Amino acid sequence: MGIFLNPGTGNLTIDMNSRFYVDKSRLLVELNHLVGTNERFVCTSRARRFGKTMAGNMIAAYYSKNCDSREIFSKLKIAKDPSFEKYLNKFNVIQLDINDLFCNSTTGSVVKDANKYVKREFVKQFLTISFDDCEEIPQCMRRVFEETGEKFVIIMDEYDVMVRDPAVSQEQFAEYLQFLNGLFKGQSVASCIALAYLTGILPIIRDRVQSKLNVFREYSMVDAGQFSEFVGFTKDEVKELCDANNMNFEEVTNYYDGYLMIDGTHVYNPKSVVEAMIRRRIDSYWTTTGHFDAIRNYVRMNFDGLKESVNRMLAGEAVPVDILSYLNTMKDFRNRNDVLTYLIHLGYLAFRHTSSGGFGECWIPNQEIKREWDNALQDTPGFENVMKVVGASRQLVEDTLAMNADAVAKGLDAAHQFVANNYNYNNEMALQSAVMLAYFHAIDRFFVFKEPQLGNGRADVVLVPSSMYGKGLPAVIIELKKDGSVGSALDQIKNKEYFKELANYSGDILFVGINYDSKNKKHSCGFEKLVK
Repeated sequence: MGIFLNPGTGNLTIDMNSRFYVDKSRLLVELNHLVGTNERFVCTSRARRFGKTMAGNMIAAYYSKNCDSREIFSKLKIAKDPSFEKYLNKFNVIQLDINDLFCNSTTGSVVKDANKYVKREFVKQFLTISFDDCEEIPQCMRRVFEETGEKFVIIMDEYDVMVRDPAVSQEQFAEYLQFLNGLFKGQSVASCIALAYLTGILPIIRDRVQSKLNVFREYSMVDAGQFSEFVGFTKDEVKELCDANNMNFEEVTNYYDGYLMIDGTHVYNPKSVVEAMIRRRIDSYWTTTGHFDAIRNYVRMNFDGLKESVNRMLAGEAVPVDILSYLNTMKDFRNRNDVLTYLIHLGYLAFRHTSSGGFGECWIPNQEIKREWDNALQDTPGFENVMKVVGASRQLVEDTLAMNADAVAKGLDAAHQFVANNYNYNNEMALQSAVMLAYFHAIDRFFVFKEPQLGNGRADVVLVPSSMYGKGLPAVIIELKKDGSVGSALDQIKNKEYFKELANYSGDILFVGINYDSKNKKHSCGFEKLVK
């Protein structure tokens, strides 16, 4: 066994030793369908800390020759599938982590290092074959195939780092493109490949890189196809983790859910869920996966409609986006759609298709990512005023709990102007969005629900105290009216018995009635409390 060639089961064993390991081995069932077919070239992209490397380790352990991984996989879901035995330990595996090679290069060239290290292991593992005239990986593969007929599985993690990292020079980039061309483009090498599995954060660039990788079928955050359940943890998997570790599943879901795959599968960031299990605390762990500049540098671009879209998403809305215009690069941004699509791929936004083609809508997926947006926009030019409203939301929560009607009404007036324009200032969505923006930092101590089904209808906004940070606080039910009255809003809460769905909550329940007067563009507010 080697580090790069037939790496065996070592990395998978370490992964499986985790108390919080989630069995994703049915990914191998899907890949087995593709082995040896025209669809055997797979490129899957997803955000940081969504399990790309662990998937690569599993794939390497399953297909690698020179090891027996039967015992390990017999404990996993793949063992129950008819395809389990078919390709188990049947191929030579080349596993490359391009980011690792780039960061630890001894020559300044990822390509030269990769060729040197992998050839060294070819020489050690194939003692009866001469590689004296082979200097590159494709040449070594062809030599083995010619001599033995054995094929290869290629796993390349972080394949796009040479595109994303600003430290990569043009010379390094050009050399890397030539490397990809030699590895995947030629028919003589393709015949040696049983399966190729590339992972990264961005889909394949539509230009120079695409021409080198046009044999690959792409699966991404906007369309993961049959791989949807493997993008992150599913709801069922998170439920199992919560049950096994005595964590509140509803609270974990409310904080980390929000990514929606094309087949309707909900996925969670595995890193965040596992951290919550380890620390036994629901909190934001996203800051360990990236830097705020990923948001800040791009929303500053002065594209028409971008600032308004961000303001609306801060207020809990979904905004339209066309994902097809983005070229999957780090610098060729031409409009708001490109910026939003880029942020979807990075995991800062979620996406769903609303029609054929690339049309859909995006939104901030969950309470964890809301915090990242808050942190990123604090010092971002152009967002100073809306961030004042966000910053004031902590005081608005206190004013609500103190039942200070005048202060709450003023806070809503301030929020309204940032989520409405001249065309929609008085519509219902703008009213609800103003409330969501005004109560932005309710997420510090509450779980926030927009239009949940309660009692005999849907409440506009509901705040349920967190079991960790909201102890002793009342639950809050907010009902909105336009050109009505505060009294009618409060009556609706009581008449439709919204509070009955909170019967299991042991604390008091605060009713908040809000009325918006479209003539003077002012809010008014009133309260009642159900004391238990």
